Amino acid sequence: MENNIQKSLRWICTALFPILCIGMIWFLQNFTKLDTSIQYIDWQTAVKIGQDDSLTELDYSVPPETGDRFRLETVIPANSKYGNLVFETAGMNLTVSIDEKAVWQSETLVPEGAAGQTQAIIPLPLDTECKLTVIGTVTDTTSIIFPPFPRFVPVDAEEIESYAYANYYSIPAGATAFISLMIAGLFLLGIARKNADWSLIPLFLASVGLTMQWITKGMGHHFLDDGLVDFLNRQEIGILLLVLLIVYLVMNRQRKFWKYFGVSAAVSAVTLAVAYMVSFFTNSRLSKYIGRLISDVTEFYDYSGLLYWITVWTVAVCAVISAYAVTRSIISQQMEAKTLRLRNELIMNSYHAIESKVTDSAAIRHEMKHKIIALDALYQKGDYKTLGQLIGDIKQQNDHLAQTQFTENFTVNTILQDAAYRAAQSDIRFDVLVSVPPQLTVAESDLCELLMNMLDNALEATAEVTDGKRFVRFQIETKNGFLAVKCENSYSGKHRQDADGNYLTTKNDAETHGFGLKLMNTVAVRYHSILDIFTSEDRIFTVHTALKLPKK
Repeated sequence: MENNIQKSLRWICTALFPILCIGMIWFLQNFTKLDTSIQYIDWQTAVKIGQDDSLTELDYSVPPETGDRFRLETVIPANSKYGNLVFETAGMNLTVSIDEKAVWQSETLVPEGAAGQTQAIIPLPLDTECKLTVIGTVTDTTSIIFPPFPRFVPVDAEEIESYAYANYYSIPAGATAFISLMIAGLFLLGIARKNADWSLIPLFLASVGLTMQWITKGMGHHFLDDGLVDFLNRQEIGILLLVLLIVYLVMNRQRKFWKYFGVSAAVSAVTLAVAYMVSFFTNSRLSKYIGRLISDVTEFYDYSGLLYWITVWTVAVCAVISAYAVTRSIISQQMEAKTLRLRNELIMNSYHAIESKVTDSAAIRHEMKHKIIALDALYQKGDYKTLGQLIGDIKQQNDHLAQTQFTENFTVNTILQDAAYRAAQSDIRFDVLVSVPPQLTVAESDLCELLMNMLDNALEATAEVTDGKRFVRFQIETKNGFLAVKCENSYSGKHRQDADGNYLTTKNDAETHGFGLKLMNTVAVRYHSILDIFTSEDRIFTVHTALKLPKK
């Protein structure tokens, strides 16, 4: 059940990441909307006033002529925001009335050589419906907008539009700038570890180019030389950035990289398709924006927008894959170093155990000389009973010296040799049943953490037994793709458990002890198993697990 929970959590986390990305993009795009608060107002009646003051319906398809008079009327709906009525006034003599009361009059022309239009800006009352009447005469048709194009603009709309325009360019540029710094950090980290990834250089240049190109496209003319802005906005620059990405991809031909890249592409394509369909049916901006990008390519042969977003996506995916690879490399090096330390520790423990046995052997050989003399004396004397007892003692000593090889697996054998030596030192009976191949697919660091902590706990608990048998029975074997491990030991009968039934250390300094069972459980979960712990009434403590052996 615990394994199922772990798998579910992994799938939830995998699904949660793109959801968070979509949520963040959705949130940020709200700050790029330009016209959400501006309300455009249609004229309900529009008439042309003749020279005899006769009224005829105004025909918008007929261009106005100098001297034409007109009257326009509409109703401005109530609005909960303070704002202004705005419309262009160039080339007209106008009188504007609100609720039959004249509030604005003007006659305007656009200065020769100027760009844009003169505007009327009339504040409107809050939460009040108004009748708008405009009576005017055409004075110049050179730059006229006819009929006037009224709209309600909130007081802070100009600032909102400025911020939205800036955000439209600064948010993507900020994202690519962050990616650039991350790539640079990964490259410098590689140099510090003496394992530099030179393929990150074209990726870094592509990311920096994206940042410069996009922010320059939006706001560059306000801050940079026009020649530099025009150069950075050339379509060839976008193609160059894509070439840099291709160089990066060529330098990363590992199968694992392309596997991750393919998965990212598939997930991104599905996510984009779903988002596009939702946007299409809700008539929101994403589908329209994608349609505009496609029409730019098909109708105007402008690839810059589409190239930009393809390049941004590729840079982001490649940066994440590179970061993942570096992280895995660091973890792998740490695991290798840890495995090497554990292996060295096992070798030293094995050396000390063998050294102790050699010392014991030398002492026994020295003692054997005296026992041979004693055997001869007992034989000459005819004391066969004592002679038999002495021969039995010698045989037992010989059996003790002969038990040095438990298995051909170096790691398991060394751990068991060390445990057997410590058991003999503490007068603990140590029974072992081993059936494992010389090589196991379980990582040596995990195998050491599991077996060493298991045997350490068993020997320490058994050493506290004073009123009964002191023994440790250990069994390890491979069967049906699993590595089954079982350890039984006698104990004093004292044990502690928390509210959830987890076993706790019985040592006084609990802050610095009690990690053995947690480490063993971590290893068991890593290999899709559990750590089964139980006790019996005859004071036997049992720990059992079965690790699923990874495929080679």
